[in-house]
Amino acid sequence: MSIQGLIKNINQLIKSVRNHINTHRYQAILLENSNNWNQICSSLDVVGDSLLAIQSYHERTYPEDFGLKYIYTYGVLQALFLMQDATRHLSEAFAITYRPSQALLEIRNMRNAAIGHPTKQDHKGQRYYNYISRISMTKNGFDLLRHSRPGQYDVVKVELIVAITDQLKELIDSFQKIVSKLEETDQMHKEKFQNSSLESIFHSAMGYLFEKIGQGIHSYSYGDREFGHRNVLSVRDTYEKFKVALKNRNELNSYTEYDLNEFFHALNKLDGYLSGVDHSMEEADARIYLSYLRHEHDHFVQIAKEIDEDYRAIMRDSS
Repeated sequence: MSIQGLIKNINQLIKSVRNHINTHRYQAILLENSNNWNQICSSLDVVGDSLLAIQSYHERTYPEDFGLKYIYTYGVLQALFLMQDATRHLSEAFAITYRPSQALLEIRNMRNAAIGHPTKQDHKGQRYYNYISRISMTKNGFDLLRHSRPGQYDVVKVELIVAITDQLKELIDSFQKIVSKLEETDQMHKEKFQNSSLESIFHSAMGYLFEKIGQGIHSYSYGDREFGHRNVLSVRDTYEKFKVALKNRNELNSYTEYDLNEFFHALNKLDGYLSGVDHSMEEADARIYLSYLRHEHDHFVQIAKEIDEDYRAIMRDSS
């Protein structure tokens, strides 16, 4: 596969990780540990930024100017180095063991020798003094001269395009392990609720409840008002169950919670009106509150449907 194709695959895997961590049910948990959350976000950004650097190196014309050649060479080697660190730290944040292959270790050592610690490098009990051969520098790589003992120089052929390709392939494997674990986490979470749905909390008699609340508002009969009041309490009980179910699924985001608080406020106002406790409200006010409740009820039913469909989709995919 081409370097461009490998980069595209990695970006798709990064998108999968971002979709997971930005889903409220998981983001709320991850945010409880701010250090781990910041490590995840920083690692994802560094991998993405490094990919941009490597992509530009691959696509752009290699410069004629020797100063720019050094900048290009230093930059792409550092991008490979940072990408390895970021992938290791991302794996660590998700409690996944990261074991770099021999190819990655060789790329890392190559970077250290060429631009990390070239003037005095201790490696496996041996001290090296390293030089990039200027005249050998091309887009494909360069020759690294290594001096370790008096009178002895080794020439190491550094193939940058090969190193980039090898590392991107390794990166795909690492990200696939991360994505697989996150998908497994998502499936396990949704399996806990496969036998229950949020939409079923809103039973078929909800329309009847709102209708009887309306009759209680319009009627001057104590019996009708008292019956209307009982239906307000029934609606409140249903929505308390809905809120608990959202919390149990970790699906109660700040927007839905705000809307629910507004909904409960309207229910409390009708509760006070129909029970006779609130004497400041007029019938027109009560009708407005009921109209609001009916409208918002459709909104919450739609939320329940969307969450249920999301949970059913992962179950279908796993079957």
